[in-house]
Amino acid sequence: MDRRRRLQVFGIAQLALLVPLAALERRMKRAGGPGIIPFELAGTPERSRRIMDRWGAQGRSAAQLSLVLDYPFLVAYTGFNLAGTAATTAALRDRGASALAGAGRAVAVGQIAAGACDAVENTALLGVLAGVDERLPAVARAFARAKFALLTVGCLYAALGAAVRFTRR
Repeated sequence: MDRRRRLQVFGIAQLALLVPLAALERRMKRAGGPGIIPFELAGTPERSRRIMDRWGAQGRSAAQLSLVLDYPFLVAYTGFNLAGTAATTAALRDRGASALAGAGRAVAVGQIAAGACDAVENTALLGVLAGVDERLPAVARAFARAKFALLTVGCLYAALGAAVRFTRR
């Protein structure tokens, strides 16, 4: 499958999964609590419990389903980010920016690592919802922070690629 087709397939998969994820986010907020990201970053058992208490049973159920749906979503966004990184690398190489193009491999590895961090984070948060381990909120926060940092690098690299492609025309 070529790069453009991978971008389309993974982009459509992301959008398709965003619909139920957004609905679950609204359910969490309607239940009286925050969305999933504050839960990811809670970091302590006390903060996690406060969020879960505010959610009540309906919000916790929505959070659990959101975390389960996030596994296929992370596959979709990782595939999309990898295809975008490859497109950026090619655009930079075509423009003669070989040093920046050379960063593409590290950025790609970072996008895979971001997806892996998201999987660990989801697993930890499902454990928090199940009341399994007091250390899991800190694990979830550490992996969420790493995920967000790596995704930011990927987005910046993709923006660079978009700028290069735009100025090339």
